[in-house]
Amino acid sequence: MKILITGSSGFIGSALKSFLESREVEIVDCDLKNSPSDDIRNYRNLSSKMKGIDGIVHLAAISRVKHCQANPQLCMETNVEGTVNLLEALCNLPQGKRPWIIFASSREVFGKPDFLPAIEESPKKPINIYGISKFIGEGLCWACSRNHDLKVRVLRFANVYTGRNDRLDRVVPNFIIRAIKDKDLVINGNGEEIFDFIYIEDVVLGIWCCIKEVEKSNEPYNDFNLATGRPTSLRELAEIVMEETRSKGEITHLPSSPYEVDRFFGDPRKAKKILGFEARVSLYEGIKLATEEFKRVDLTQFE
Repeated sequence: MKILITGSSGFIGSALKSFLESREVEIVDCDLKNSPSDDIRNYRNLSSKMKGIDGIVHLAAISRVKHCQANPQLCMETNVEGTVNLLEALCNLPQGKRPWIIFASSREVFGKPDFLPAIEESPKKPINIYGISKFIGEGLCWACSRNHDLKVRVLRFANVYTGRNDRLDRVVPNFIIRAIKDKDLVINGNGEEIFDFIYIEDVVLGIWCCIKEVEKSNEPYNDFNLATGRPTSLRELAEIVMEETRSKGEITHLPSSPYEVDRFFGDPRKAKKILGFEARVSLYEGIKLATEEFKRVDLTQFE
C-alpha cells in the first residue's frame, strides 16, 4: 500500500507515519515543515504526489482554535482552500483510478452540543473559525464523494493528546510541564468543563482501522467519531496530572474565551461497529505515558 499523508510532520501525522511504516506501508510525505513546496495551497505540487497512491490521509491544517481566531484568512486558505486543492487533484484523475481519502475533522464541528454524547448525526453548529473551516471541509468531501466517484471517510477527533510531540500550549502537555516544575495549573474556566481526551496511540489505531475499512468497502462515504466516550472535567484532569507528577503547585482559574467549546464527549459506538475500533488507553495510563516523555528531556527548553 502507498499512502499520501498531508501534515506528515505534525504530532498526529508523524505518529501515523511511524505506525504505517512499521507495517511496510509506503508513505508519500507532504508537510510545509519539510519543504516550502509542500504547502497544501500549492495545487501543482499536490497533484504531482497523486501518482501511484492508494489513498490519502488529509491531516494538514491550522489546527489550533486560537490561531484560527487570530488569523481567519490564513485558516480558511489552509484548511478550506487546501482541501479544495486536494479534492480537485483527486477529481482530475481518471475515474476508477482515484485514491480514497480520509479527512481529519474535529469535535469542534459540533460546537456546544445540546445533548451528549454527540453522535455522528448530531447537529453541526461550530462556534469558532477552526470549527467552521472543518465543517466546510466535511461538506466539500461529501459533495465530491457524491458527484465525482470518490471514496471518502471523515474522522472527527476528540481531544487528542500526547507528550513532548504535542503542541505544548495545549491543555495536557501544558499541565504536565507546569506540574513537573511545581507551578500552578491554570484552568480557563471554572473547572467543570468536560472533554473527551484520547491518547495519540488510540487515534493512530483508529485511523489504521479506517484505512483497512475503506480499502475493502464499496461504501462511497461514511463518517465516524474517534472518541473514548468517557467525559473528564478539566479539574479532574488537573488532579490526575498533579497526582502523577506529585506536584506542589495549585489549581487556579482564569476566564474562558467565548469561542472555546466547554463541553464535549463523543459516542464511539459507530466506529466500534463498523471500523472495529475502540480506545484502549485510559486517561490515567495516557497521562503517565505523556509524563514519562517529559521527564526524559530537559524541561528548561520549554521555558
